[in-house]
Amino acid sequence: MNSTTFNTRSNIRRVALATGITIVLAACGGSDSADDTEASAEPVEVVAESADDAATDDASVVATGSTAEGDILTDAAGLSLYGFTPDVGGTPTCTDACADAWPPFTVDSDEVPAGLDASVFSVVTHPDGSNQLAAGGWPLYYFAGDAAAGDINGQGSGGNWFLAAPNGALVGAPDDVSSEAIVQQDTAETSGYGY
Repeated sequence: MNSTTFNTRSNIRRVALATGITIVLAACGGSDSADDTEASAEPVEVVAESADDAATDDASVVATGSTAEGDILTDAAGLSLYGFTPDVGGTPTCTDACADAWPPFTVDSDEVPAGLDASVFSVVTHPDGSNQLAAGGWPLYYFAGDAAAGDINGQGSGGNWFLAAPNGALVGAPDDVSSEAIVQQDTAETSGYGY
């Protein structure tokens, strides 16, 4: 095989991969607009213990980060956690190709990890059989487009994906979006999140 044939095949593979990723994001409520992929967060201040301590302290699986969108839930490493508005009632609906772009945030047990507030957190069964942590009744997900702590590239994607607030509400979600188990707080506490 000559180098021209190799380079052509390599370029075709790259285009096919980029097209596949775009299709997956669109199918999961993503958008191909540049606004949805730009980083727009300030550095996350992780409140929980370090990732090394996470193995010994279940409460550190979730932390709070400070971003341009307000305080949000993160994992112990500071990666942002999201809710998906079609998951009303706490049933995870992002599976297969969608879950490749929006991986579920899973925990080891079907019980709320020790130290987490059971009035906010719960554990639901993802269709793949794993234990997915939920906050405010919303199953939690990562976004594959977030590469580092503080990234919030999935916020508002497709009008369906929103960052999870520490009280379990979805940051910036439309007023008519609610989960049966969502935690209610007074307006003064939630007004900073844009809803």
